[in-house]
Amino acid sequence: MSKGDPDDADPLRWEDSNRSFTISSTKSDTTLYWVWFNNKPPVKVVHTDNVNITFLVDMARAIQNRGFAFGDTIEARVGYFATAKEVKTVQLQRQGFTTFYMGSVDVTTTIGNLIDYQYYAWKRGRDYREVYYNFYYTGEISGEAEKRQVEVTGSTMVVADTVYSKGDSRRMPFFRNISVVAQDVLVTYTCDVRPAYYQLLIGGGILKDIQGNVDVTHPDSVLAWGVAMNGPATGGWSDPLGGPDWGRHLMDRETKRMYDDGTHGDAVAGDSVFTIQFQYHKDSLDVVGQEFKFGIGGGDNEGGYGNNHIENIDDSQPTCIIASQFGSIDPVSYWAWDYDKGEPSAVEKLTENIPLKYALEQNYPNPFNPETCIKYSIMKPEKVTLSIYNLLGEKVVTLIDKKQLAGSYVVVWDGRDTQGRIVSSGVYFYKIKAGNFVKTNKMLLLR
Repeated sequence: MSKGDPDDADPLRWEDSNRSFTISSTKSDTTLYWVWFNNKPPVKVVHTDNVNITFLVDMARAIQNRGFAFGDTIEARVGYFATAKEVKTVQLQRQGFTTFYMGSVDVTTTIGNLIDYQYYAWKRGRDYREVYYNFYYTGEISGEAEKRQVEVTGSTMVVADTVYSKGDSRRMPFFRNISVVAQDVLVTYTCDVRPAYYQLLIGGGILKDIQGNVDVTHPDSVLAWGVAMNGPATGGWSDPLGGPDWGRHLMDRETKRMYDDGTHGDAVAGDSVFTIQFQYHKDSLDVVGQEFKFGIGGGDNEGGYGNNHIENIDDSQPTCIIASQFGSIDPVSYWAWDYDKGEPSAVEKLTENIPLKYALEQNYPNPFNPETCIKYSIMKPEKVTLSIYNLLGEKVVTLIDKKQLAGSYVVVWDGRDTQGRIVSSGVYFYKIKAGNFVKTNKMLLLR
């Protein structure tokens, strides 16, 4: 088991399997021979290509989230895990009065291979590694998923990490701020659990509890069970009453359970956004950069080991809101949700198989609030129009109006009209037209 610098939020890591040895009955002392972690020795690679890499990075997100400031230093370190002859460091320079920083470095590597790199910020005489996880990593090297990767395309190349996104591989850097809060701050944490709901509704599968048995298999369980928050931001990972770190008992703990009933700082009751509040103090060890994780029903079922939320408190004011979306620490596993837009992925093709008939299925859930899914199937490429109407026959919104290939699809209606306004409770109709296939179904919205 290895553990890195907690300031950088390095997770604990276990080997793939347990080790064992036999105790000798004839010897009073035994020395175990040293081994490589996970039985994987260092990789020996011979690199011969000289490559000039220019790194371009936008620090806007890091500045906005109080992890970086003008006057701090940003550098790129490239060549980790033997992806280059040696690890090289280049300090990036600010470009004019913008938030962009750029710098170039020569490395000896292999064209056509991937190269690993990472951004570091220097503040007050020490370096801070960026908080980063490669959600698309498929390798088996411990710790490599926490590095950035890019393909070496030629003898000169530009790497631009400038995307404002929660999951894009080329997203802007984010740094944890470990300074003690400058004043007492009441922080309201919110968690939108709709990603979990729609992943179970559309994608099926299971939200596996990796430390217990609070597995979530049905979308309705998400709202019925509620959500707990755990981690240092709540005072620690441990149960304040001495129970296991994770489990249903957390839903009975005031420092863990979140609320969606209009209390404890919750803005709107029953809107699928759960809330909890914590007071942090300047005359303490309370820091700006907080670490936490969510769990449906109190289980550790949001993401993998050590993959936690890291957010910086805005301590310039006496109150602060940190808004999170369930599962954003592992967006690839929650493909039914668009974390950048904060809404369901509009239309998902459910299968590549060609349906045997045209169909418009009953929406689910029904009745619903605030959103529902509509599934339909088409037998051949068609111009598809799917619209919502009220009882007066007036069109509320058009969800689909484009040509689609043969297949089965699902689309989400969020209970809003064309102008984005929330519609009132009542009976609504959804109508599909695909070639000669026309069908209308009824649904009920209950606010």
